[in-house]
Amino acid sequence: MAIKSQTPFTDFLSTLYESAPWSVEAWSRPFECCPLVTTRLAGAGNTSTVGSNSSAQSSIFCVRCGTTRGVLSHWLRSETNRDMAAWARVLVQGCHTAIITQREFSFRCLYQGRPCQLIVHLDRGFTLLDSSLVGSGAPITKALWSFPFDKLKGSADDGNKLLFLDFAGGLEDGSGGAEIELDMECCPKPVVFVLHNCLSAKVHSLA
Repeated sequence: MAIKSQTPFTDFLSTLYESAPWSVEAWSRPFECCPLVTTRLAGAGNTSTVGSNSSAQSSIFCVRCGTTRGVLSHWLRSETNRDMAAWARVLVQGCHTAIITQREFSFRCLYQGRPCQLIVHLDRGFTLLDSSLVGSGAPITKALWSFPFDKLKGSADDGNKLLFLDFAGGLEDGSGGAEIELDMECCPKPVVFVLHNCLSAKVHSLA
């Protein structure tokens, strides 16, 4: 299957088609669809396809999507370097626009066995809310901890369900250290990709 730069990136979704859609029905049936907030440009360059008597260069770039099934990677081919650069620019700008428009992202998780919600906010950073009282009809108001983006030292995941966040400074409960483990109850890649896109959008806004 060859995928070229016919792939459209809407304001909030990236959609992939096996071939250029020529009808309204075909446009509505992509074989892959991912939110732009969990989509990232992973690399770009050239590849050589060696024929019988000559070699040809193709411009390619990789789009990766963080999903609850793991990371989906798609290599796309463009006809020229200029086309590749245009697609890369549109993809990065689209991801940043989606992040800036939505700004806040909520993920269900477990923290120390307690049901919680991890809130990632473009401006306020990370907040963990206790959601153990949701069943009683009480509003989610108790924040277990909160850190701005500039306190984030690093992040990692096990590719299965665990997300690790390392923040500078200790927790408010005086426990010291801020190496936090969250059970996302599914593959944590959507959180990781949102986190990276938030950081990328913040850095880009300073340029």
